[in-house]
Amino acid sequence: MSAYYELTRGMVRSAVAECRTMGREAFLAEYGFKAARDYLLIVDDQEYDSKAIVAVAHKYSPSYGRALTYKELSGGLQGAVASLLGLGFEVRPTKDPDWTRDEHILALCLYLTSRPYTPDKGSKDIADLSALLNRLAQRRGVLRTDKFRNANGVYMKLMNFRRLDPEFRAAGKVGLTRGAGGEREVWDAYAHDLPGLEEAAIAIRLAIADTTIPLSDAAVSSEYEAEEWGVRLSVHLRRERDPEVVRLKKEAVLKERGCLKCEVCNFDFSARYGKRGDGFIEAHHRRPVSELKEGEITRADDLALVCANCHRMLHRGLRLASVEELRSQLRPL
Repeated sequence: MSAYYELTRGMVRSAVAECRTMGREAFLAEYGFKAARDYLLIVDDQEYDSKAIVAVAHKYSPSYGRALTYKELSGGLQGAVASLLGLGFEVRPTKDPDWTRDEHILALCLYLTSRPYTPDKGSKDIADLSALLNRLAQRRGVLRTDKFRNANGVYMKLMNFRRLDPEFRAAGKVGLTRGAGGEREVWDAYAHDLPGLEEAAIAIRLAIADTTIPLSDAAVSSEYEAEEWGVRLSVHLRRERDPEVVRLKKEAVLKERGCLKCEVCNFDFSARYGKRGDGFIEAHHRRPVSELKEGEITRADDLALVCANCHRMLHRGLRLASVEELRSQLRPL
């Protein structure tokens, strides 16, 4: 097991000093590392291979005393990079991450609402979207290059949508021939549903603007389809996890019905698991994030009580399903 959690800034700086003395190529060859592909450590405006530096830094630990091998240490955000960031060092990615679904939705919304024209590369619309995407990345804790979602990149993304646009092709044009798979996915979901697209874009903008809600990937429980909802899920889950409102909802339902059954499939935890299941059920916020106004308080009537399986199905996909819709889709066991 790697001991990189024991690192200190002094140990890292000692490894950096050794690298400077030996030279990068000799340093990497000495310890059996390849050049960093994804992340670089920045010290005194100089670039260093993050994984190799962290590995060699262990040699300067009084309790460890040797460099880690390449196989003993992960180099990504869950390993060497995380340890360096935790010590306050600057780390830069060698390339920017792929566009997320949230970003594609915002870009497609600008593309479709501007049609038949596309905003110029130097336009305010492009500049505003670039700034918004950078704020989103900052809120999510994404490591970025200096060119992350700049005006040129945002403009090119809009050009990519042209290859999917039948109105553009009907004019005898083809647009850019290459693009990302995420473009096609979002296009298929929203190209013929502009109100739904605008609703999703509004929800994302609300999530970015609400600084009280953490938007990092770690803030979203892995039990949900986080990749499906992106930052909208963070806002939605906060509404669902208000303990006082959930308590009031359960009390009201118990008083009215005498039990807590899933409002989709009628599953009763108490009936199935006995005392272990007493009082247990999950709360689901019925309303999409885009319908929630800033500062609006969640009320008990806004929640539905559902089992864990149905809760996941309500969240699954690009849109929030309604309790009634999911109930109509149930199949006999």
